[in-house]
Amino acid sequence: MRLPARVLLGIAAGTLMLAGCAEPGRNPALVVSAHEPVSAGQEAVPLLRLPPASLGRELALQQQITVVFRTPRGEERREIQALLEANATHTRLAALAGGQVLARLDWDGQDLRVVRSPWAPPELVPERILSEMQLSLWPVEAIAAVLPAGWRLDAGTDRRVLRAGAEAVAEVRYPDAQTIELEQYRDGYRVTIRALPREAQGGLK
Repeated sequence: MRLPARVLLGIAAGTLMLAGCAEPGRNPALVVSAHEPVSAGQEAVPLLRLPPASLGRELALQQQITVVFRTPRGEERREIQALLEANATHTRLAALAGGQVLARLDWDGQDLRVVRSPWAPPELVPERILSEMQLSLWPVEAIAAVLPAGWRLDAGTDRRVLRAGAEAVAEVRYPDAQTIELEQYRDGYRVTIRALPREAQGGLK
């Protein structure tokens, strides 16, 4: 069964496609998705495109990702693996399923480049995936500095909540050092990301 498009849009670090780049004349650290439906009276969720250097450290992670989403028949679950590398100049991500690479993403702070396999599902938008990854991992100060008026990020030692006014739009929780849980309240899905031991393999270049 195909996943609903709104769920596919939000699988953080899930599968990646539809190459894009920062639009001329706009703040490259923040965009608004043209693909995401917005209900009457709601603002579109701002999508983060923070420079790789704003992370302030290097990352090399292998992750197991589980997505749970609501359907008319109840909750359903999907799993995938992702390889993440980030340094001062690039953020790279590869999505894998069944031992095959579905897609690769490379963000250098100006251009967002995506290469996907022919069998990868077509609905995903890389801006959304990059945004949720940065919402979970990038420094709170870097995120808060680019949010538009009316939006804020409430952060504690074990959670972050993205709010539009009084509405909690998304929440990120850190139950332990190896696990990230992201819940997107508007679209009704949960993502659990668990860090795995990094296998001996080449980089994501």
